[in-house]
Parts: sequence; structure tokens; C-alpha cells
Amino acid sequence: MTVRVSEVIRGWLGWCPNAPSVRTASLALSTPLVTVNPLEPDGGAGGSGRLDRGVGLAVGSMKTLIRNKRLLWFSLFTGFVMLFMFISFFSLHVFGMYPYPPIEYPLRLALNFAIVLISVFCIYFLLASLILIISPGHSGKPVTLREGFSRARKHLPSLSVWAVLVALLGTTLSVLVILYSGDFSFTFIRVIDQFPFNFILLPEIYSTGPIGGGYHIVSALFSTFFTVTINVILFILTLFVVPALVLENKHLTCAIAESVSLVKKIWGEIIVCFLIFCLILLGISLASFIFRIAYGIVLPGNLLFWYPGDGWIAGAALYMFAWFVFAVIISTVAGISVIGLYTCAKTGRIPEAFEEKARREASL
Repeated sequence: MTVRVSEVIRGWLGWCPNAPSVRTASLALSTPLVTVNPLEPDGGAGGSGRLDRGVGLAVGSMKTLIRNKRLLWFSLFTGFVMLFMFISFFSLHVFGMYPYPPIEYPLRLALNFAIVLISVFCIYFLLASLILIISPGHSGKPVTLREGFSRARKHLPSLSVWAVLVALLGTTLSVLVILYSGDFSFTFIRVIDQFPFNFILLPEIYSTGPIGGGYHIVSALFSTFFTVTINVILFILTLFVVPALVLENKHLTCAIAESVSLVKKIWGEIIVCFLIFCLILLGISLASFIFRIAYGIVLPGNLLFWYPGDGWIAGAALYMFAWFVFAVIISTVAGISVIGLYTCAKTGRIPEAFEEKARREASL
């Protein structure tokens, strides 16, 4: 049963004043629109239906990026944001310990919040620009990168307030997890340690001070990965707030309420879609075990002193660079999937671009 947008707004957001009309995304950047298949009655609650749609949305997001390689600019910008976060945490560790005066905990917490706030705001601004580029609106014409960023700037006030709320919540959750879940923090450190960082960090730099960067690098990596993990969880739980803000010009309270209702509606598709992205990144991450296994076989005597040599260091550095590139590309694909999931939840129809693969297979 096709879900009418007006009924959704009156049913879930009837308390919102002057709710604007809905502008759904066609997601047809370079291909003509075709008839789309409606979802099953009541949103298609069946497990197999949710699984198929989730897989289709994930695959369709990847194909959208392949067809529109200019969207890789968002991967590059996301990479810069991640580098900013890592460098900021690294600097905080370096200049907050011996031989420098220690930074008091309230000030350190405020600096952590500032780092998270800047990073979260940049990510949401990039997401808003990506959504506006993929969603050309009523004209149906492709939107350039410059136009997408220009349109996103009009929503800076609402995006800024939302970034503050997310950063505040994320920082609070991080503090609570670290204080009251030591086992989780220890497990997280062990997971990070499985990456070939030790091949890159030579033993002589494991010391204190600005020169001894090994300790600070590992600490900054932990802070970066831990912060990203917390904010990814918050991002998924509030998946449709940014689309509601930039596509429908809703007030923040209305956008949050609508996001909650839409997430409840297609939670199965969301889980399947993002689980696929996580499994892809996990598969790439598991390749890091090759370094430990191969090193233990080839040079078992050096494990006691852990001096891998220039060849191993270069190989590990190349792997880490490749992993980082894959991670930011997957983040762009996840951003593309947001508008596909949003359109599916709002209209009860899977966007045409995400059904291209299924149509080709059905015609064979």
C-alpha cells in the first residue's frame, strides 16, 4: 500500500506548525526516471522483503557512486575531516603531557568537545551538500558540486544547532563509556592493536614528550576511532534528521520527530544496508592479520625485539593508506544510501536508481 506523504506528516508531526510540503528525491542523476515498484502493504514488514530492499539500497548506493564519480570529492573532504580529528587528538596528547604542563580534566574535556563539534559539523554539512546534489528537485537537472554547497549554506543555522546537540551527546556517551565500561575500552584498544600500527611505529619512538610519538599516535588513534564509532551509532539512530532539514526545511524538533518515525518504519532496511557496509569494511580490516602471520613465519626471532625493517614498514603504511581510502569511500556510499532510505520511507517506493540492478537481472 503506497504511503501518502501528507498522511505521514499529519499522523506523526501534526503538532509541528506550518509543516512544508514534501520534496522527495528522484535520485536520477544521469538516467531517466522509470516506474518504480511500491512496497508491500504496511511497508512490507516481511523479513525477506526488508532483506531484499536493504541489499538493493546498499548495492544501488555503490552503483550510484560508480556512475557519478564526481561524488568522490566527498570522500576526499571526509578524509580531510578525519585527518583533522586525528591531528587534533594527537596534538592534545602531545601538549597535554610531560614535558608540558598537564591539562586539567575540565579543560581537556572542553577541548575534546570542540574537536568533536568541528568534525561533526563538517560531516553533516558534507552530508547535506551530498543530499542536495543527489536530489535535483522538481527541475530534474543534475546539480553541480558548487550548487550543492551553496544550497547547503542556507541551512547552516539548523545544521549548526544539530551538530552541537550531537557533539554534546556523543561526548557525554564517550565519557560514560570510558568511566563505567573499562572492559569495552580495553577491548577497543585490543581491536585497534590488531592493525599493523606496530610495523609503522619503530621501538625507539615509544617514549614521552613530543619526540616520542608512538604513545601519542596510539592514543590519538584510539580517541579518533572511539569518537567515530560513537558518532556513527548516533548517526544511524538519527538517520533522517539532516534530509528533513535540508529537503523539507523543517524545524529541528519536527525533523527529529520525523526521523524517529521513519527509522521505526524501515528499521530492517537500515540495519541490512549499513550491515553490508560494515561487513565490507570488516573484510578489508581482517587483511591486517596477514602482517602478523607472515611476520611470525618469516622472522619469528625478531618478534622479541619487534624491529620489522623498512620493507615491512612500507607495506604496513601502504595498507593503512589503502584502508583509509576504502573507509572514506564507504562513508560516501553510506551518505548516498541515506537519501535512498529516506525516499523509500517517505513515499513507499524504492528510488529508480537503486532498482537498476534488479531490473537488469530480471531481464536476463
